[in-house]
Amino acid sequence: MFVRRVPAIVLSLALGAAALVSAPIAFAGDGGNATDVQKDRDSCGEGTATRAKLRVSTVEGNNARLLVVGTVWSNDSDSWDWKLKHNGDVSDEGRARGSEDADLSFRISRTMFNGYGVDDVVFRAENIRTGEVCRTFVDY
Repeated sequence: MFVRRVPAIVLSLALGAAALVSAPIAFAGDGGNATDVQKDRDSCGEGTATRAKLRVSTVEGNNARLLVVGTVWSNDSDSWDWKLKHNGDVSDEGRARGSEDADLSFRISRTMFNGYGVDDVVFRAENIRTGEVCRTFVDY
């Protein structure tokens, strides 16, 4: 009796594994084409000309990765401490200076894992000299 059940069990396991392998994988923001979510707002100190922008999209050809681009435009070439957070955890951080060649702006471009469900991405930059803070976020 045990011998007769083994082929049926093996066959059902093989069919189940084949169904899982052939099933489409869905990632956050994957609607069949790459989506691009962008926040551009005066998220910096009130009454200043400084502004920040955050853009989040899937990496072309790889929906498992997010392309995250944070940009700050300022009216000086001060240094800024910046931080990228992904779902509450620090993903990357560093220091940047606005370049006169780029209209006193700086841009941070990184990739992150695109998990299932909503990805909460935060870009924060703080002017080292003045203490001005820019913060913008995208729920992707």
